[in-house]
Amino acid sequence: MTPIGREAFVFFVHKDNPVEELSIGQLQGIYSGKITNWQEVGGNNEKIRAFQRPEGSGSQSALMNVMDGVPLMEPPSEDIVSAMGGIIREKTNYQNRKNAIGFSFRHFSQDMVDNGKIKNIAVEGILPTKENIQNETYPLVDNFYAFTSNHEHPHDQPFIEWMQSKQGQWLVDQTVYVPVR
Repeated sequence: MTPIGREAFVFFVHKDNPVEELSIGQLQGIYSGKITNWQEVGGNNEKIRAFQRPEGSGSQSALMNVMDGVPLMEPPSEDIVSAMGGIIREKTNYQNRKNAIGFSFRHFSQDMVDNGKIKNIAVEGILPTKENIQNETYPLVDNFYAFTSNHEHPHDQPFIEWMQSKQGQWLVDQTVYVPVR
């Protein structure tokens, strides 16, 4: 396993939500149902609408890792979104409901952030920018890898070297993932 890129797990809110950052503990509180009003975390006096994904999806599994054993609340069925793009569309469709929070991998949410419909929340005071993901200061970062087998193949090492080269890392960047270098 050779790291060739990085990805971040991000939380986002409506662009007009005044909350700019949340701690891991606050996120756990929101998704466990212990924190139910944005006012409890510095926002407006509004009920928090915390979207989840179906059990077994990649991003729901990532949320479970963030929860670190803290039990998830049972979401209302209308707040479970079936597709990765769906969670973002559902969240941004609530133009008059600035009380929603969602999560995704940065790769899937970046277009919506770029067009100003949602904003990423800083986690532990760190925004999921490319720089913070690359230098791993954003706390919810993971590598993705090129896998090679135990059997040597003459093209394995040249491929790995190319993926880690300037050109290979440029390609990683062009896919909206974050290069390791």
